[in-house]
Amino acid sequence: MSEKGSKIPRWLLPAGLGVLVVILVAIALARGPVSLDPETAEGAVQEYLVALSDERWDDAAAVIHEDALGDCTGDDIAMFGTVDFTAELGFEGDFFGGVGMRETFDDGAVNPPPGDTFVDVTIHHSTDGGFGSSWSEHVSFELLEEEGFWWITGDPWPYFVWNCR
Repeated sequence: MSEKGSKIPRWLLPAGLGVLVVILVAIALARGPVSLDPETAEGAVQEYLVALSDERWDDAAAVIHEDALGDCTGDDIAMFGTVDFTAELGFEGDFFGGVGMRETFDDGAVNPPPGDTFVDVTIHHSTDGGFGSSWSEHVSFELLEEEGFWWITGDPWPYFVWNCR
């Protein structure tokens, strides 16, 4: 009796793994960006960054606390122009895990003030220049919760509201 009929071809295992890899890559590429809950600090930062990316200047200004916004409007934000970027929650070496409260130091100094919430984000920039020019920067957004709404305070990236005060 021959066992030739019950033997699995050697090419079948690598081909099966190849198909599995293609399927997993297709699934990963088909997933869109993560949508965070807008009622969280991270979600408020995402709303702000998406509004900037989509050039919805008034929507970006609407997430900035009035004390930080001063006399600025969406038109003031628009004057800085469009910045091409992608953003990622947290950054390498971030011991706050993307969102957290800052700590008071032994001498009593606080940097930044206690009770403020910060959302750490890595902003990735790229240009159409030669050699694939790109860079990243780490940004900490300061937020304040009032009546269930998270407001961005301070001078939020990349627009410095002191410019229109």
